[in-house]
Amino acid sequence: MRFRWNRHLTVASAALLGGLVVVAAQVATGYLRGNKGPSQLLAVVDDHPITVQEFQAEVVRRGGEANFTTPRQRRALLEDMIRTDVLASNAQKAGYPDNPEVHRAINRLLADKYQRDTIDEPLAELQVSDGDIEDYYRSHIADFTAPESIHAAIIFVEVPANATDEERQARQQKAERARQLAQSPSPGFAELAKQYSDDPESRAQGGDIGWLTEGEPHPRFEKSLVEKIFAVDNPWQISPLITTGSGIYIVKRLEGHPSQLRPLTELRNSIRQQLMREERLRRASKLYATALTNVHVTVNEAAIAAMDAAEQAVLDVPHGPPPEPHG
Repeated sequence: MRFRWNRHLTVASAALLGGLVVVAAQVATGYLRGNKGPSQLLAVVDDHPITVQEFQAEVVRRGGEANFTTPRQRRALLEDMIRTDVLASNAQKAGYPDNPEVHRAINRLLADKYQRDTIDEPLAELQVSDGDIEDYYRSHIADFTAPESIHAAIIFVEVPANATDEERQARQQKAERARQLAQSPSPGFAELAKQYSDDPESRAQGGDIGWLTEGEPHPRFEKSLVEKIFAVDNPWQISPLITTGSGIYIVKRLEGHPSQLRPLTELRNSIRQQLMREERLRRASKLYATALTNVHVTVNEAAIAAMDAAEQAVLDVPHGPPPEPHG
C-alpha cells in the first residue's frame, strides 16, 4: 500500500512539474508574440529563476526565433533549460564546483565571455576607413607583389671535392665544350644535357628543372646558384659557367614571369579583415595587461623546473628490449 502511495505521489509531482512547464512555456510564447504578460518569471529551479529575458537569449543562441515557431518547440526548449538547471543544482550540492576540472572549465567560460564583451562586441562597431586600407597597402607593397619566376634548364658537370688538378681541368674543359655547343642551334640544349650533364634528375628531362620563384629556397639548389640563375635576363639566353662547391653549371633561361603587384581593388576586403585582426590582437594584449594589474599572480619557477627535469628523466630512460637472461 505504501509503494502505491509513493508511486501515485511521484506521478502527481511529475504532472505538477509538467503543468508548470506548460504554463511557463505559454507565458514565453505570449512574450515572443508581443505580450509580455504579468510576470517576467518562467520558472525557478531552487533559487535560480528562468526569466523571459533568459529564455529569449537562449532562443537567439540556438539560432533565433525561426527555429522555435511552434508552442511545442518553445516548450521543449524551456524543458531543456529546466533540465539543465536541475542537473546543475544537484551537481553543486554534490560538491562539483570544487572539482579542479570544473573550476578550470568555468574559468575558461568566464574568460571567453569577458573577452567577448570587452573586445569582440565593441570591435563589431569599428569602422576601417578607405584611407586606413590604402595606407596599409602602400606600407606592405612587398607582401602584395608576386615575385619573379623563371623556367630554366641546366647542364651540370660534377667536380668531386677530392678531384686532382688534372681531373678538375678535364671537368672544366668538358663544361666549356658543353657551353660552346649550347650557343649553337644544333644539337640543342636538351640533347647536350642528356650527353654532358651529371645531374640525373634533370638529365632525363633534357636539363629542365622546372620553375623557380625568386626569394624562395629550392630543395636541390643552393641560394647562390638560384640567384645566378635569376641573373640570366633574357629568354633562351645561355649563362656563363657557374662554379659551385659541387661542380660547374650551365643555365639556359627558357621563359619567365616578371614580378607583379596585385591591385588594391583585389585586396581591399582582405586588408580590411587583416586590420580588424590586428586591432583585436592589440586590444586583447591591452586587456590582459590591464587585467594583470587587478590580480596577483605568483609563478613557482622551482616547481616548473622540477617538473621539466622529471619529464626529461623519463624521456632519457632507454626503451629498448630488456636484456636477455644469462645462462
